[in-house]
Amino acid sequence: MSALSIIQRQLGERFEAPGEAGRIVIWNDPDGDYDNGCIEDLDLPGVTVLRVDGNEFAIKRRVLAAEPTRKFLIHRPSPVPDDPVANWLLDLELAYGTFTADPASLVVQELGGGPALREIAEQYPAFFRQESRVAALKARLENGDDATDIAAKMVAAVIGCQGNSLDVIWRNLLTENASGESTWIDEITGLGLAGFHWAGTRDIYGYGAETPSVDDFVRWLFARAWEKFASPTPGEYRNIGRDFSMWSNDVRFADTHRALARRAADELAIEDRVAELDLPALAERFTFEEVDQRIIALLATGVEQRTMTDQDVRRTVGRRATGIWYQQQYEQDYQAIAAASTLSTRIEALPPSIGSPAEGFRRYVEEWFAIDQSYRQFIVHAGRAVLDEPLGSLRQRVEALYTGSYLGPLGNAWQEQIDAMDRWTVDEAPAASSFYNKRVRPVLHRGNKIVVIVSDALRYDVAEELARRIREEDRFSAELAAMLGALPSYTQLGMAALLPHKTLALAEGSKGLVEVDGGPSDGTKNRARILQAVGGTAVQVSDFTRLRPGEARELVKAHRVLYLYHNQIDATGDDPTTESRVFQACEDTIEELIRLVKKLANANVNNVLITADHGFLHQDTPLDESQYLTEKPHADALLYANHRFVLGRGLKRSPAFTTFTPAQLGLAGRVEAQVPKSIHRLRMAGSGVRYVHGGAALQEIVVPVLAINKRRTSDTRQVAVRIMAQTDRITTGQITVVLHQEEPVSEKVKGRTLIAGLYADDVLISNEVRVSCSQTSPEERDRLFPVTLMLSKEADDANGRTVELRLSEQVGASERRPYPDKARFTLVRTFTSDFDF
Repeated sequence: MSALSIIQRQLGERFEAPGEAGRIVIWNDPDGDYDNGCIEDLDLPGVTVLRVDGNEFAIKRRVLAAEPTRKFLIHRPSPVPDDPVANWLLDLELAYGTFTADPASLVVQELGGGPALREIAEQYPAFFRQESRVAALKARLENGDDATDIAAKMVAAVIGCQGNSLDVIWRNLLTENASGESTWIDEITGLGLAGFHWAGTRDIYGYGAETPSVDDFVRWLFARAWEKFASPTPGEYRNIGRDFSMWSNDVRFADTHRALARRAADELAIEDRVAELDLPALAERFTFEEVDQRIIALLATGVEQRTMTDQDVRRTVGRRATGIWYQQQYEQDYQAIAAASTLSTRIEALPPSIGSPAEGFRRYVEEWFAIDQSYRQFIVHAGRAVLDEPLGSLRQRVEALYTGSYLGPLGNAWQEQIDAMDRWTVDEAPAASSFYNKRVRPVLHRGNKIVVIVSDALRYDVAEELARRIREEDRFSAELAAMLGALPSYTQLGMAALLPHKTLALAEGSKGLVEVDGGPSDGTKNRARILQAVGGTAVQVSDFTRLRPGEARELVKAHRVLYLYHNQIDATGDDPTTESRVFQACEDTIEELIRLVKKLANANVNNVLITADHGFLHQDTPLDESQYLTEKPHADALLYANHRFVLGRGLKRSPAFTTFTPAQLGLAGRVEAQVPKSIHRLRMAGSGVRYVHGGAALQEIVVPVLAINKRRTSDTRQVAVRIMAQTDRITTGQITVVLHQEEPVSEKVKGRTLIAGLYADDVLISNEVRVSCSQTSPEERDRLFPVTLMLSKEADDANGRTVELRLSEQVGASERRPYPDKARFTLVRTFTSDFDF
């Protein structure tokens, strides 16, 4: 907005005043700045302009006597006489007031300010030459603003940020700097405000470079952060320490933090400094990703060399989860190491032998499945990890342990139990062939409907993780059990065993088909036909998920029992071009089945069973020659052969194979079955060998049964946290309190991340500390989290008052929710500069 337009608007407002107050305006223009045609450019309808030029008496006679109702603008383009006696218009000035149009006066009149605003307008005239800046400043001004307040609001107006505190201004300047731009600091400098900005940064933050710049401030800031804001002068960096902690705990600032930290790390040689520190010294540092890289290396080495306990590894990983580099960068690396640690610990606890089939089955269900689960999770996380080393070395160790110390030894120990069997049964383990009668029929007899999801190759360890994930969902319960899978453990037989039937028989053909009560059972149509006899049907999950909600409800309503067939894991593993991605398929299956369960719940299904036809063996590395059988199967009639089983009539007995007659397997017909002992494979052309099933290994024949119900009321909650303080007084520059997570986190008890800070009224007077209260340990000592808070300079004004330790939780990207527990302290510090680092 031009000066002339401001003048016209302000004069117009003056003339719009009612009565005599809006009739005459005296414009003192001591330097004659507007005496060269500017007056004529004003558009003031009904206003007569009179120029003062030694004609004061004539002007007074005209405006007061000759034309007492007309409006006049009296323009004096010369200095006002210093002697009041010589100022012949003084009585008019006193009666009607004066108008001035020098830049500072225009600003004061435009913004409604006082002496402080005039001082600022005279000091920074360039700022007020742009209409948008003036408007932005006007919206921020408040009564009582002094010159410092106004200048700070001018800087904030340039940047366009909310608020004018130094931390808000610097947050924006740092964000712009991280993107490689300097528009705002250049404009602040061009408007003459740089001196004010850097003086404030020096006085409040302690940054006093002779030639200040944003780039240099970034270096200085991250150098202070590495030193934990300690300084030779106690308390010098308290304010910047507090504000840096706020920025670091703000998810909106995360990208800026990472970009600036990476640049500063190179300039400060952080990698060299990190290399000199051990794990305890690094564990509480979160600023630089080099710290996380070093911790990951130390953890991996500790797991590989078994110098760290699994509890210590998981405690460290849990602590790092609150850091800025965890979720966006290194979560997969940390989780891979945690999985490797669990795997190593559990393998070390494996017994040398198994006492009975029942013991082997039970201990796999209760304990050993976790080794397969940890291996699967390690492979998935390591495949997504950022760091090739040291995870590459750890991967070799994990593979050697899993294949050499687990799969082979467990397979051999379990084989000893199989060799002693005369029938394919295990005490206390229900057979898969009894699934319908024991798990489905009782529900139907109670008059209820039921949906059975059969997920091909849903191994027990995958189902266990699925169960935990479902229990984490609000109002869902999930109970996991196990049954002894059909042998051979392949799809046609495993699927048939789950259907209602009186007899099962291996068909005498070359496809390995299975007959149910004398009829075919392969394919969805045949299974739907079998289920039709009990008021049910069969549908592929891919078809069911395409149904609209109303269609899904109608399908459920029309049948007593519905079998849904899902095939993600087996379809991926059976293809040699994709078998390496089978563990990722397990992850996808878990997500898909959770979505399916929710869709069924929305279709008014209250009873859901998830089960499988068989499990599988899989290793991520190529097989050793010792894992193949050198002997081939022989039979009077060899009908069907796979990597892990053979079907035929008159199968020749051999020490390399375990042979079962149909009667021993609980089957009708004449077809016998052989499986290679332990985990050995048969060589077969044209198919993958890392993913296999069909044999009698525990991973193949322990079949999950997951019963899911939905409750009417909410059953999840967040864990409670309590502040434990040793004192109610703060006498130094810092205080340490303990947060107590009152119970372990579980499926229904969710963890929470809290941000702690000290407040005097609504002013933060300390740094902020983020704490992840997500411990699953039953040990109370593992659920105690020390929190050290350092007072900022604002705390000096609160000396002698009561202050509060407050907790909050991040909600979304920009909001925080207060946590109810608080602690109050009396701040009693004899020397406000006494600061204990």
